[in-house]
Amino acid sequence: MRKIFLLSVLTLFSVSLFAYSLNDILLNNFNTVMTLAKYEQKPAIIIFSDPTCYYCTKLKTDTLSDLSIQRFISNNFIMGEIYPTNDVANFDGKTYTYSQLFSGFQIRGTPTLFFFTSSGTPITYLPGYMDTADLMKVLQYIALKEYSKGVNFNTFASKTNDFIGNHEEIDITQTQADFILKNDPMAKEITAYPRNGDLFLKYIVSGNGASSTVEQMLKAGFYNIYMVK
Repeated sequence: MRKIFLLSVLTLFSVSLFAYSLNDILLNNFNTVMTLAKYEQKPAIIIFSDPTCYYCTKLKTDTLSDLSIQRFISNNFIMGEIYPTNDVANFDGKTYTYSQLFSGFQIRGTPTLFFFTSSGTPITYLPGYMDTADLMKVLQYIALKEYSKGVNFNTFASKTNDFIGNHEEIDITQTQADFILKNDPMAKEITAYPRNGDLFLKYIVSGNGASSTVEQMLKAGFYNIYMVK
C-alpha cells in the first residue's frame, strides 16, 4: 500500500437538517466507488466501518445525513462504506478481500475515512467521528486540492470558505454513461433542459441538442453535467 499523510481537523460551518436519502450518496461497493470516481472525475472517499460501531452509526445519522454535506459530496466526491468482510475489491492491480484492505490500510479503529484521487491514488486518511462543521472543512480542503499546493490544513480551516463545487461539463462515453446511471443514485439521464431541476444532481445529457442543453445548464448554475460523446 502507498504511504499517506494524516490530517488534523478543526473549524466552524453552518448546516441544514433536511437531506436526501443517505443511500443516495453512500454506496457499499469498493469497486463501484472507484470506477465511478474515474468516470465522473471526482476523488473517492472510502469509509472503513463496522456495523456494531457506535461512532460509525453516529457519523451517518448525524453528519452524513446533513443536506449541506450531501450536496457537497455529490458535487465533489464519490463515497462508499465497507465492512471487514470477504467481499472482493480490486486495488492497485491486485485483488483483496475487504478484510485485507482493513489490514493493508492499517485500520486501527472505525470509522476511518480514506481519500483517493479519481485514479485511485491515496491522498490522506482521517480516523474517528467528525461533526458536520469539521467534516465540511476537510471536504473543502481535499476538493480544492489545497494539500497539493502545500497549504497547511489548520491555516485553511481557520478561514471562511464558501466553495461548494465547480460548474462544469465533463465529456463521457456511452459505456461510462450507462455505468454511472446504473450505479450512482444521484445520476439522471436527460435529453432536454431540466426545468426546476435540482442543481446538485448529476445529469447525463445526450441527444441532438446536448450541446445547447449543456450551455443552458451551465448558465443556470448546475454543477454536475456529463455530456455523452
